Amino acid sequence: MNKKLVAAALGLAFAAPVFADSSNVTLYGRVHQALDHQSTSSNAGDTGGNFALEDVSSRFGIKGQEDLGGGLSLVFGYEFSVAADSNSGVGGRHSYVGMKGAWGTFVAGKQDGGNESVAPLYSQASLTGGVSNQGGPLTTIGGGGSTFSNTIAIQRVQRTDNSFGYKTNIAGVAIEARHALTAGDNLNALSATAVGNNNNANNTPIKENGTRQTEVAATYKVGALTIGGGFNLFDQQGVDPTVAAQPERTVQGIAAYNFGSFSLAGLVAQTSLYGTNAANGEDSNTEYLLSATVPLSANSGLFGSYSDSERNNLVAPTELSQAQIAYYYDFSKRTRTYVGFNRLTNEVVATGAETDTDNFTIGLRHNF
Repeated sequence: MNKKLVAAALGLAFAAPVFADSSNVTLYGRVHQALDHQSTSSNAGDTGGNFALEDVSSRFGIKGQEDLGGGLSLVFGYEFSVAADSNSGVGGRHSYVGMKGAWGTFVAGKQDGGNESVAPLYSQASLTGGVSNQGGPLTTIGGGGSTFSNTIAIQRVQRTDNSFGYKTNIAGVAIEARHALTAGDNLNALSATAVGNNNNANNTPIKENGTRQTEVAATYKVGALTIGGGFNLFDQQGVDPTVAAQPERTVQGIAAYNFGSFSLAGLVAQTSLYGTNAANGEDSNTEYLLSATVPLSANSGLFGSYSDSERNNLVAPTELSQAQIAYYYDFSKRTRTYVGFNRLTNEVVATGAETDTDNFTIGLRHNF
């Protein structure tokens, strides 16, 4: 009997690594900081400038994949933001769990386009380039959400809670789709008084409310040419669409071509708004961007871009223009330093008042 128990124990001991080897877990991250000088000038005069050492989207994360057999794998990931300039604060970036197979990848959770998560329009717009990977004062494509503020000329919804994502490749076309439930505490449907958590006065659970979003993007790359298009539908359940200038849908198209000695990329988009803005009667925002990258060596180059956007959804409708030029040098595949200048111009449509915000930035980024 004892011999049988010993044999069984040895069998389990040797069998355990077989299952462990089928699971692959990776710890990764990024340390990214920049020294930035920002100054502002307007019709009223200059406000001067100041230097600041800033964290630029530093993060660490865990991702993994387990082979389930038959070509099917389970995938998961957690990613957290950290403040590298002060070593303070840990925030959530993305978290997901899902399945991956020959048919594509399906995940659920908080998604921002990192790892196996999905952010269709944001990821597609980011193909137009940049030197700091869409973070810090030299950002060209911002993940500012659905508010479309006046801080970055081109903004797309990057990070969404409570969302489902799917991506696949069909005949060379990369397809990404995401639906965000974005649950909240919209109690207008039945009562304005809350009783308990996520319930109204009639004690009826509200499981899905706030702003639902559905995004789809398709991108095709053939040789040196990349083209793509996509849309984002916003279901503003908690907003009266007849009076609120909130986004209803965004449609975008992108194109890029690598000429060898340089590459060009462009973006055109329009966001339709619920209702109209009383200040100027506009019911949409139009955006465009043109960028160029010029390699100077195998690991260095210049990047430049110009973009222009309308913000008719703001209380004071504004037109934004953003011009940028930057130089980058890659010490390795994981370490980049860069220096650049960025000017963001805000012009109030009604009055013509203009404000220029200038940033001169030196950054260092390391991935691990």
